[in-house]
Amino acid sequence: MIVKKSVCSITKIILLLILLASSLFCCRKETGKPKNVSEYFEKQGKLKFDETTPQRYRITSTFYNRDMEGNIVNSTQITGIFTRSVENGEVLCEWSDVRMFSTKDTSRAFPKGKPLAYMEKFSYSLSDTILTEEFYRDFPEEDRVFMKALIWDAPWIEVAYVGIDDIEYNRAYFAAELEQKEVKAQNFALLKTKNLKLKWTAIARKKDEMCALLEFKSLSNPVESKTEALSVKGRSCCWGSFWVSLDDHQVEYAVVNEDVIMEMSFLERPLGQVLNMQREVIFDKR
Repeated sequence: MIVKKSVCSITKIILLLILLASSLFCCRKETGKPKNVSEYFEKQGKLKFDETTPQRYRITSTFYNRDMEGNIVNSTQITGIFTRSVENGEVLCEWSDVRMFSTKDTSRAFPKGKPLAYMEKFSYSLSDTILTEEFYRDFPEEDRVFMKALIWDAPWIEVAYVGIDDIEYNRAYFAAELEQKEVKAQNFALLKTKNLKLKWTAIARKKDEMCALLEFKSLSNPVESKTEALSVKGRSCCWGSFWVSLDDHQVEYAVVNEDVIMEMSFLERPLGQVLNMQREVIFDKR
């Protein structure tokens, strides 16, 4: 009888220990990551980017040229794998698997484009040199305009890094360096960005990651270009969103939209032509 009671007591103790260990494990597991949105805000009120690990994105840049009635004149889609890394404060860029396809038929999904071998492992340091003609001297002439656009699209992700340490939830943030920004692309155009605003608007799930949703917009940006053969004057609106992981603080996904209305005057046609260019740029983390 005493043996039976001892066994029962030992069994109870073992069960209690198992339950206690299980409870402690669950507590550790639960406190490791917030369980709901409110706890994310309690744990972290501000964002900080971690730039120690290279990040890879599939960038899809789609152009739609339309007339003033909204009809498609032509469209082009460019895709490529973009790797961004930071070394000693310098942003390093590399491209692979870049493809391009043009069509007038937008009623169906774009097919896989033609691979561009000269873009494979094409790398450079992000600087103003990407705005010079010399940078593109080895590119086929027929592709240069599109490759310029692709390479200029990649720095859009840098917008998410501007003042990120100071962005607070549900409060608009105006970056001083982007309040009045001019970008002069050699032999191409003068682009002006006015009052670009960032705002942390929500916490949302993306790719199984809880993310801060950052939205941005700048809706009154002048565009000018003048060559011997062509003069362009217009206005650009741009807006978009960044999904920033609240776990490792990397951009998981981003969408950039641009709508440009421009009047083009040709040397042989001084009356000119009005064109509406729309663009969508998607950054999808690999």
